[in-house]
Amino acid sequence: MVLRQETINYRQEIELLDGRKVTLRPICSADKAALLTFHGRLSEDSRFLRYQYLKKELTEADLKNFCDIDYDNTLALVAEESQDSNRSIIGIGQYFRLTAKLTAEVAFVVQDNEQGKGIGTQLLKHLARLAWQHNIRYFTAEVMRSNYKMLSIFRKSDPEMANTVEGRSTCTVIFRVTEAMSRTPRNGFFHSHR
Repeated sequence: MVLRQETINYRQEIELLDGRKVTLRPICSADKAALLTFHGRLSEDSRFLRYQYLKKELTEADLKNFCDIDYDNTLALVAEESQDSNRSIIGIGQYFRLTAKLTAEVAFVVQDNEQGKGIGTQLLKHLARLAWQHNIRYFTAEVMRSNYKMLSIFRKSDPEMANTVEGRSTCTVIFRVTEAMSRTPRNGFFHSHR
């Protein structure tokens, strides 16, 4: 119970590559309206890459699945920006534990105009930290083969990740949580020697 409460209270301020500060925190049930707004700002391309089909709207069931989590087997972190006392979600990363208890599936999506600023990288790092505390040792993800940005983030977090081709358009990657925690830099930059 203590670990769950620590996870619920997890807050990290990160600096984006453009110098702005953003807060990473666990999602909660009160975020449903903000998540709907965030989803509405995503381009069709970003929605397609995240869901692997064109998801026009989030349903009530989707919102419940995203926001009503147990903070152990299911966890989502939001990247939240504050401006003039208004807060808005600009990215989300989540995992859910698979039946193979040491493994969780991860997925991310970042608002289009905020991509390339280190948000996805930092969401991965902080999800990995929390996953490790909850005895998750491997992350897996089904990714569109055309989603070069996400594949690059995963590959840089663990250069030895396993990559299997599922079909013409998707692949499954498996990588180590320890690598995602330790190799991902604090400020989102990957150095060329890594």
